[in-house]
Amino acid sequence: MAVGSTAMCDSFKVDILSGGMNFNTTNRALSANTQDVFKIALYTSSATISNTTTAYTATGEVAAGGGYATGGLATNSTWSITQVPVSTGTPTTTAYINFANASWTSATFSADGALIYNSSNSNRTVCVLNFGGTKTVSSGTFTIQMPTAGTGSSIIQIA
Repeated sequence: MAVGSTAMCDSFKVDILSGGMNFNTTNRALSANTQDVFKIALYTSSATISNTTTAYTATGEVAAGGGYATGGLATNSTWSITQVPVSTGTPTTTAYINFANASWTSATFSADGALIYNSSNSNRTVCVLNFGGTKTVSSGTFTIQMPTAGTGSSIIQIA
């Protein structure tokens, strides 16, 4: 049991091609231009999540309390999608999405990784983040610092 390597989930690749994920509020392909709600949940070393995980699971999730709520943070809370899909780079052939940092305040817990998932679409997974070991916070702020938006650095990118 462990948090798998940081990776885009296999099922996400199918979901984006079938229109199951809406990161943009101006998606002309959908009848409702409402951005889906994406969440980020934290996991301990007892979790079994990886690129093959297809939906959010509470198994192995950080216990509720100590500044953490089951299910994690929603994109309308203290973290968000900071950039809708764009295409940049040289040449401009890579599209990417960027997330803002996620923070839990007044926190006391340990986590080994996270799962970003779409709570608007049956809790379907987007990606797994591996922290490279157990990270602990005690009566402080636990922050996941997301990479700088751009070609070669964003968590979600299609080249």
